[in-house]
This record gives sequence, C-alpha cells and structure tokens, in this order.
Amino acid sequence: FGMLEAGAISRKNVQNILFKNFLDASGAAICFWLLGFGFAYGDTVGGFIGDGNYAIRDIYNGAGGEGGGDGWQGWFFQWAFTGAAATIVAGSVAERCKIEAYFVYSIFVSTFIYPVVVHWVWGSGYLSAWGAMPDENGDARPILQYN
Repeated sequence: FGMLEAGAISRKNVQNILFKNFLDASGAAICFWLLGFGFAYGDTVGGFIGDGNYAIRDIYNGAGGEGGGDGWQGWFFQWAFTGAAATIVAGSVAERCKIEAYFVYSIFVSTFIYPVVVHWVWGSGYLSAWGAMPDENGDARPILQYN
C-alpha cells in the first residue's frame, strides 16, 4: 500500500505516507496482540464482543475459535487483515490529515472496530446468528466495508 500511496501524492509528503504505513503495521500488531485478538476470539459477551485471551495468553489452548487459526500462524494471519483494514483510509487522507489524528484512528480500528466485527461474524457473535458470512477467504473486511 505504501508504494501505491506514495506514487499518488507529491514528493514532499512521501516520507509521511510511508511513516503512516509503518504506524499501521506496528500499531496494529501491538493493539491486536494486546486487546484485539481477545475482542475478536474471546468468549462472547452477549454476542457483541469477546472477553478474554488478552495479550494472547492462551493461544495454544484452543483460543482463536473459527477463523482464528492455530497458534501464532492464526494470529499473524488475522493481524495482516487488521492492518489492511486500518490502511484502507490512508490513501484518502494522504496530505490532508495530521499524523497524530491518523494514528488515533489506526489504533481505534486495530483495537476495537475490526476485532468487534470479526467477533460478530465468526463464532457466537450476533451477525453469525443472523446468517452473515465472511468472504471466500474467511475475511470479515467486506462486511466491515459494506455496513
């Protein structure tokens, strides 16, 4: 995404857009590790959000549920989608947004928005009870994008 976005902006802002993409990847990794994975794949609280498995303390004890994968491979796979979900907006706010505001947005998406939507779709979340289905790759991003 970084190279695509860097090609669409003026030369003076290329460093900023590459830094935004670095923040997306590193911020998503920390936030998804600390809270996001637990929100997405923890035991359900009323079908809205997962509770438990914060900082992936039980990653090898069956945590991850459907779509969560096995161990670190599943976490890494879901982290990639979390970072991609946060990056979707980066190109549209290039040269228009302060880095601090974008970082707050990225942290919020990686910690709360994407993991909660994942919980709604997989496992015992309320959208899965209504028949919502992820795309062919098992990804909840299309549901996040179209709702």
